[in-house]
Amino acid sequence: MKNRIFVLLLVLIVVAAGCEPRKWEHSLESPMQVGKGVIDALNRADAYGLNRLRVNREEYLSWIWPAFPQSRPPSNFPGDFAWTNLNKNSILGINRGMKRYGNQGLVFERIRFERPTEEYKGFKLLRGTVLMAKNRKGEQVELYILGSVIENGGRYKLLSYKD
Repeated sequence: MKNRIFVLLLVLIVVAAGCEPRKWEHSLESPMQVGKGVIDALNRADAYGLNRLRVNREEYLSWIWPAFPQSRPPSNFPGDFAWTNLNKNSILGINRGMKRYGNQGLVFERIRFERPTEEYKGFKLLRGTVLMAKNRKGEQVELYILGSVIENGGRYKLLSYKD
């Protein structure tokens, strides 16, 4: 009984303080898992699976976009405008990626980042994402279809797909 009261009080304090935990749905434990998830979804030609690996609208607008300098003066771009562009380009990128690499039986090897990591309030952007895989012939293939990967508290998701 005491534990339940303690948990209830803790929840009330957190909510009252405005420190509600951030939603971070479908995040993964490592960049390797993100890369493997992309290759697996491509092999199934699974657009829904590819989309699930990236941030959603709520995550983007509630805590990612506000951390970017473009969200504040002098640029002050509206979050909905930024999300609409990011989302549109990601959907195009998913479609292009599936046309080019879908159902090819790729085998994931590794993921690398060719550009420096950027740090923001509450997260890091791992940039210049490249997936390395082998095709059915055993040839190495480099896929340049992903935008940045976001790291938040040791968990990872894609920010976007390249169009």
